[in-house]
Amino acid sequence: MGAITTDKAYLIAVFLESIFYGINLLLFIIYLFLAPARGIGNNKKLILPLAVAMFLLSTTRLILDFYRLFNGFILHSLNPGAFFNNVSDPSHVAKTVVHTFNCILGDVIIVWRCYLVWGRNMYICVGPALLILASTIAGLGQAATFSRCTSAFDPALLGWNEAVFTLSFITNVGVTLLIALRIVYLKKHQSSMLPSDSFYQFVLITVVESGLVYSAALLVNVVLYFSRDNAFYIVYDPIGQLAVIVPTTIVVTAQLGLLTRTPSASVELNTTKNRTAVPVLSEEELLSRDSF
Repeated sequence: MGAITTDKAYLIAVFLESIFYGINLLLFIIYLFLAPARGIGNNKKLILPLAVAMFLLSTTRLILDFYRLFNGFILHSLNPGAFFNNVSDPSHVAKTVVHTFNCILGDVIIVWRCYLVWGRNMYICVGPALLILASTIAGLGQAATFSRCTSAFDPALLGWNEAVFTLSFITNVGVTLLIALRIVYLKKHQSSMLPSDSFYQFVLITVVESGLVYSAALLVNVVLYFSRDNAFYIVYDPIGQLAVIVPTTIVVTAQLGLLTRTPSASVELNTTKNRTAVPVLSEEELLSRDSF
């Protein structure tokens, strides 16, 4: 284990989580203000409840963390480290379940964005969907095992924790690459399939950077946990907020009208054998704005 103690790591983690929650709250308020102006389409009817659920789970998670801070540093002030090390405490198990489902919902939204960018191709999302299912099973197994362990590094927990962290990392990196490669492919083979060069660049940068931020946090979390370093708590707790911030940032940016709306159309692609009509990807499909 690392030099930092569990109680210090936990205190830093909740401090960072609180900052990210403030950003999350601001983005969510902006989103709720802008969403009605755009109307509620079929996609929004599906994803809007997920976005609201994620914010409520993020709020619940922060409340549980402050409850644990109070218990650790006030009620167990003589030895707060022992309290925070005890992962079988019901409050820790509860926050783990909340964290798991929040990240799962975040992954679902990211895969939905990939589904739209790939022209609503369900086959491209089979792999990511299976990874999400595996993450859900691993997350529930993790929570159940927590209730029987006394340390996050208990041998009985290692397999579950490593599975949860690794599956989430692979899902986010994989889906981000799928989205980015799709946009690059369209730009390379038929630039008219994209609304504009500036829009294409914005979409590519937004997708890649937003995906990399979350994926980088997951990678650091995985490395620290595999190193048996208590500092992994510092990354683990804020990740639940990042899972909400990343997709919401993209949606809010699009809905603020920073881009010019371009309607969908069709273009003709010349091939050696025939001419095939290919739908132009609109801003909604690239940024998945209408999915929220």
